[in-house]
Amino acid sequence: MIKRLIQIPTNSSKIYLQILSIMNFIIEATDQEREVLSELIRLNNEFDALEETKRAKFILSTDMRKEMRENLDIQEKQFNTLISRLKKKELFGKPFISNAGVLHPELLFKPDDEGYEIVLSIKKQKETNKSTKEVEKEVGSQPKIKASSISKEKKMPALANGEEGIITNPHEGNITIF
Repeated sequence: MIKRLIQIPTNSSKIYLQILSIMNFIIEATDQEREVLSELIRLNNEFDALEETKRAKFILSTDMRKEMRENLDIQEKQFNTLISRLKKKELFGKPFISNAGVLHPELLFKPDDEGYEIVLSIKKQKETNKSTKEVEKEVGSQPKIKASSISKEKKMPALANGEEGIITNPHEGNITIF
């Protein structure tokens, strides 16, 4: 496996947003949601001496919300909408922010004086040619699909540049068009 180290310059005010941006392929948050979330994580670390539920109440108190809105230059109504959306979003089956205001455990990262290191490993999975029966078992509770309509590869008409268009593996959620 080829390994590559990429060092990203940062500072204490933007590191949380940078980490969330790197994680965004998992959390799928908008720019503003990441901005608010980064402020919540920063404040959570800043006031880590408080017990978790008291800290959550303090961070989401009226005065702290006002401070966060001013730091992020977001109107009150928009900020409250963003907090509400973050409470509805889930990561690994748990909300980003619980009803008590506690952050998801996977979002409780705390950089040290040197920064924060993320190790990301992307491994290729072996491709398998599944039989029609295996695909039907996976589909299970989904609407029934006729076995004759399931194929491994579907040829499309030639593209304008003369190359063939091929759609592969549509039943695994990955659609590749060449």
